[in-house]
Amino acid sequence: MSLSLVAGDAPPTGAADDHALMEGIAARDPAALQSLYDRHASLVLALIVRILHDHAEAEDVMIDVFWELWERGDRYDAARGNPLTYLTTLARSRAIDRRRAKGRFQPAARESGSALAAPQSDSPERGAVAEEHRVLVTQALLGLDPAQRDAIECAFYDGLTHIEIAEKLGKPLGTVKTYIRQGFIRLRQSLRITTGGDA
Repeated sequence: MSLSLVAGDAPPTGAADDHALMEGIAARDPAALQSLYDRHASLVLALIVRILHDHAEAEDVMIDVFWELWERGDRYDAARGNPLTYLTTLARSRAIDRRRAKGRFQPAARESGSALAAPQSDSPERGAVAEEHRVLVTQALLGLDPAQRDAIECAFYDGLTHIEIAEKLGKPLGTVKTYIRQGFIRLRQSLRITTGGDA
């Protein structure tokens, strides 16, 4: 299996959707992995950079994420979520694992609503796609109630547990869980409307 680190073409559109590509990956089709990579690598990289604050290290983690997807492609269950959600969840988990392993897991200072760091890109097309995704997610986050946004950012970007978030924000645990649940519902609705797809 060979995965090009820098795709020369713009991400594919139309024909093969993400679900079909995931089926191809499970069937060990390298072309399916390459297509999924070309389609979503810029967003995955942006997310990992946001968590690690180190572009080179983020690239390493991104390759690990796609390698894991290839090696364990049969783990994806379409009934539990769409492929992009699965991929970003995997990327977030691996990035947080890397931060913890390096012994520098401290919640990052962040501007409220700054969803993703804009990644450097060797391809103008990929850079444009990453920036578009970053803007969409940032706008969706800014549309949330500030308490919901703070709780989601603590959970998603800083990897804090619900109990840690409750302590940090000075809120009851049940309230924090409600903020996160309702915030994710609103984010999903907002992104679904914006993208016209299944966020």
